[in-house]
Order: sequence, then C-alpha cells, then structure tokens
Amino acid sequence: MCKNRIYLSKIDMSLSQDVYEGLLGLISEENREKCRRFKFKEDALRTLYGELMLRHVLVGQLALKNEEIEILKGKWGKPYVEGLPTHFNISHSGDYVVCAFSQQEVGVDIEQIQEVDLNIAKRYFTQREYEDLLAQTESQRLEYFFSLWTLKESYMKWSGRGMHMPLDSFSFEIAGGDISLVDVKLKEKLFFKQSSFEGYQISLCTTIESYPLDIETITIEDMSF
Repeated sequence: MCKNRIYLSKIDMSLSQDVYEGLLGLISEENREKCRRFKFKEDALRTLYGELMLRHVLVGQLALKNEEIEILKGKWGKPYVEGLPTHFNISHSGDYVVCAFSQQEVGVDIEQIQEVDLNIAKRYFTQREYEDLLAQTESQRLEYFFSLWTLKESYMKWSGRGMHMPLDSFSFEIAGGDISLVDVKLKEKLFFKQSSFEGYQISLCTTIESYPLDIETITIEDMSF
C-alpha cells in the first residue's frame, strides 16, 4: 500500500527529443498517442510527467514491474489501477505536476495563480462564494479565487465525477484556516488541505484527517526506471 502523500515534479520544458521519446516508451499506449497528438509540447510533457510519477511511486512502493501496471478509467473517466490497495489522483498546471496517493479516495488540484477575469466566479460559483470573493480586499481576491477554484476541483476529482459535477452544486466557505464544504448530497466526512508556493496553489480532498501535507519532490531522473 502506498503512503498517504503528495508528490511534486517540475517539468523540464527543454527535455531533449531523444530523452522524450525514450520516456514515452515507459507509459501506456493510450497516453503515448495522446502526447503525440498535442499541438504544444508542454501539454505532452504534463501528461507524460503525470503518468511517469504514478508509475515511479507504484514501482518503488509496491515492488511492481512497470509493465505490470495497467491504468484503467472509471465511469466518469477517473483513472485507477485495478486490484491495488491504493488510490491516486494527478493534476498539472504551468511548470508543475502533482500526484496524490492515499489508502482511500483522494482528489488533488494544482493551479498557477495568474490574472483571470473574476467574473468567472459570478458565472460558475455559488452566490455565497461570489459574495465572499468580493468581500476580500482587491489585493487578496486573485489568491482567494484560486483557493476556491482548487478546492472545488479537488472535491470534484475526489468524487470521481470531475467536471460532470456542476461547480455551483456545492459551496465552500473559507474562514481563517477553516474550510467548510456545503453539499446536501454528501454523506461522508471530508477534510481539505491547502498549500501554496512560487505562485501556485494546491488543494487536497481526503477522508483522512491526518493526511500529511508535506510534499515530496520527484525529478525526471528519478522517474527514468
């Protein structure tokens, strides 16, 4: 069983074509073809890194061989590996990819904090979330927006439904260090954890209160099994 932990890798956007092609041979045929269809190499690298991180941790912690790992998808598209006593979730943004592992269902999201039209919140968030956003000082609104956005993404990914779950069908309230989720359909007790660094925001959704927020870095050299 893999440890409850978040792993982070910074993408080497200057990766040589020879190395890139070699690493493609380590991932699933589906994602290999997906990488080759991308118009921009950075998009291909994000997909490549995500699967390499997953495989690196499974090989290292569960003593599997890379060729034994078959990645499947659930009803709503969430990936899983059948028969393994572990859950995982992958997210990427900008120059970084994260992968969260857990003994129970988990959802993780990373977003680069950058200028965005905050009217997106009016269109997609609940009225309460939008009002809370406007209540922030002007200098705090952007960061607060991405706190909400990543929380919502992490919850949707935890559920396995992803964007099939409307963004305004549930609501978050952030007060100090406390995060509250309001969803009348939810039957389980969830815990949300957040971390920010170098202009990025990470949010995690888990059923494990003691899930550690220390993040372990993995390099591309580590993932070249």
